[in-house]
Amino acid sequence: MHKLILAAAVAAIAGPAAALDGIVEKQQFTLTDFTTEGGATIPEMTLGYETYSTLNEARDNAILITHFFSGNSHAAGKYAESDAAPGYWDAIIGPGKPIDTDKYFVVSADTPVNLGAKSPTVVTTGPATVNPATGKPWGMDFPIVTIGDFVETQKGLMDQLGIQKWRAVMGPSMGGLQAYDWAARYPDRLERVIPVIAAGWADANLIAWLDIWGSPVRLDPNWNGGDYYEGTAPDAGLAQALKIVTLHAGSREWTDPTFGRDWA
Repeated sequence: MHKLILAAAVAAIAGPAAALDGIVEKQQFTLTDFTTEGGATIPEMTLGYETYSTLNEARDNAILITHFFSGNSHAAGKYAESDAAPGYWDAIIGPGKPIDTDKYFVVSADTPVNLGAKSPTVVTTGPATVNPATGKPWGMDFPIVTIGDFVETQKGLMDQLGIQKWRAVMGPSMGGLQAYDWAARYPDRLERVIPVIAAGWADANLIAWLDIWGSPVRLDPNWNGGDYYEGTAPDAGLAQALKIVTLHAGSREWTDPTFGRDWA
């Protein structure tokens, strides 16, 4: 058993809402000897997280936010006043907003193998981080992790923070998958789940699309079988993959008004 050592759809908002006070700080925690569902051991699993508002004395006002595939724990607020935009769910997290930080203590956690590994605000352990056994990036030697493994890391953070039960676990897309898994694994540790644009299972069609989404990365010559850390990263393939994902996740109702041509 690993041990912790450190340290939905939501209704539209009517009218302006107050912003989060102050600047958001990225925090981190580490799990030692984290054992994956596949049986592999990661000596040090470090993940970033953010909190908004204050945990009450009874420690029973906490909500967990789980992020989508290409996101991270930056769900609300800004790291600096000069930031071009706040976190992805800032519209619904804050004083007087649907996730009201005047009432709730909100925790947003990274998942392992975070797509934003190059961002200085992403500290999560994954293939791009150094394998202590070799002194080089893990690369393709990094163990395969599951949505269940994501939940177990969040459970470790929950224990560190001394929270016995979440008022809710909620997240969009891949975050919704984590919300479902939380309910299945720890039904006594949460009151409700709010999965947004997420299904509780993956059918054959989705599994096939997942392969297509990843194909441009694998076809980029810079991919080099996953061993690209001492050379050029397959950024062109990644850009194409994200283009496919974005278009596939949208709809004609979004695409046509956004990119469509007008009649002459």
